[in-house]
Amino acid sequence: MQASIPLVLKFEDWPSADQIAWNALFDEAGFLDDAGPCVHWSEGSRRKRQQGYAQWLSFIARQDPCAMELAPDDRIVLDRVERYLKDCRARLKARSISNLIGDLFEVSRNMSPEGEWGWLRLASRRLLAAASENGLPEAPPITASRIFAWSTTRLKALEQDSECPALSKAIWFRQALMIGLLIARPVRRRALLAMQADTHLKRHEEGFQLRFSAEDMKDRKARSMPLPTKLCAYMDAYLQGHRPVLLGDKSSDHLWINQYGAPLTADGLSRELPKVTERHFGVALRPHAFRHIAATSIAEVDPEHVNIIRDILGHATLTTSEKHYNRATGISSCNALQSIVEDIQQDVPNMGRAKRHRRTGNGWQGD
Repeated sequence: MQASIPLVLKFEDWPSADQIAWNALFDEAGFLDDAGPCVHWSEGSRRKRQQGYAQWLSFIARQDPCAMELAPDDRIVLDRVERYLKDCRARLKARSISNLIGDLFEVSRNMSPEGEWGWLRLASRRLLAAASENGLPEAPPITASRIFAWSTTRLKALEQDSECPALSKAIWFRQALMIGLLIARPVRRRALLAMQADTHLKRHEEGFQLRFSAEDMKDRKARSMPLPTKLCAYMDAYLQGHRPVLLGDKSSDHLWINQYGAPLTADGLSRELPKVTERHFGVALRPHAFRHIAATSIAEVDPEHVNIIRDILGHATLTTSEKHYNRATGISSCNALQSIVEDIQQDVPNMGRAKRHRRTGNGWQGD
């Protein structure tokens, strides 16, 4: 019986009290009623925290089923959370555990704001600190310059190939263009897939401008950045030629179209991207890996700039960014990243840049 309970309990299997409490978090303000305390959460935050809370309920259903009859806030006590932590540690890494306890705290304090949740907040902070001490994961064994060089080389070769079937060429062209964009302008997956041809991509005299609203970004800050010059002609070729081929007789405002004429989905990208990168780079990369590679390349090649990673990656604070690098803002950040990508590619030192580094058995050494 217990083995059949999934690790993420489906919403329809939650106790009715939890379903009601969860839905109340997002009630819109009525004439006589206040809005729910979490109505401002983004769709991504709602989904993440719902899944986190669903893992907590799954643990209760598997390990302490009688507690499913309790009110949501009555279940969340120190002894039970400690047993939940033990269960999580048997199958998850420190960062994932920290996220789950953080989700449990956020949901609990909003479901029952009158409750005493200081102990859970403290546990969440300590787990986050412990996870952060482990530092960032090891960077994938590939550089930003190699990825960008492959993208432009691949795009050029496809443009010149007159024998490739139109649909195959359009699929491969879109993949190479997305990869080039991801490494030069490493936006999050949600923002990438939300891009619309006429809304997020604006033509101007020198090429294209990428524009993301506050709703598109995790840190809730609107951003505008130029499309790398080397990708502008290819973006135009995609919009004018390859995207219509992908759409066929269908229509869509979305920029990225799959082989079936529909907008590329998160699941589709998660399946496609690792296969493409493993085939061409020998390493399977998911969307978030491009952000890590870009930050690592900046930190190793040009450590003198300050805080550029925060602005390139859209971090709300410096906590994560400082593990890689330090600062620059707006368009200058994008230009600096592009300069780094292209300088490494051409082995051309620029702007008094630090020596390139290579890994040895004893650490890093200058070339």
